[in-house]
Amino acid sequence: MAFYLWRKECAVATDTLLELLERIRTNDYQAFEQLFEAHWRTLYRYAYKVLRHAPDAEDITQELFCDLWANRTQLHVQTNAQSYLLGALRKKILTRFRDADIRSRHLQHFGAAQEISTELTLRHLVSHDTLAAVQARAQALPPKEKEVFLLSMLHDFSVKEIAERFATSEQTVRNQMNSALHKLSPYLVKLLS
Repeated sequence: MAFYLWRKECAVATDTLLELLERIRTNDYQAFEQLFEAHWRTLYRYAYKVLRHAPDAEDITQELFCDLWANRTQLHVQTNAQSYLLGALRKKILTRFRDADIRSRHLQHFGAAQEISTELTLRHLVSHDTLAAVQARAQALPPKEKEVFLLSMLHDFSVKEIAERFATSEQTVRNQMNSALHKLSPYLVKLLS
């Protein structure tokens, strides 16, 4: 008996929701407010359950309602209005995941390209005599720093390649490179100016 009453309640709610959507389609802002008040919390909870981040869940639920109002003239829901709202929210969440993945891949690609382009080697910037002077000055560095500096600045090795060559972490290579540059910077500034 309870199941029958629940189904009847859902049918009434669906009929009311279909009526609200139809009124919204005809520019009835009051119907939109009623829809928002009646369904915002449920849709937000679903978005939060999937996203596990309250501000994102709030944003995406808000976007759903903004899009619903902005595209109200194209609303043509005939059967299950609750499924329509939930489906539209799911689509927004999936789009958010897809966009985040694409953004992440672009940032990784851009970061790799940026690292390559910013690691200009001395060989590309200075004359042969200046290069020989830098190599001679680098001989005073500790052995690992000297090797890292020469491989990076003079032989175009990337941080990753140097790390693989010495079986160490990329951060260690960066630290050694920074240390070498710090020690040589007064000389390099004087030499290159």
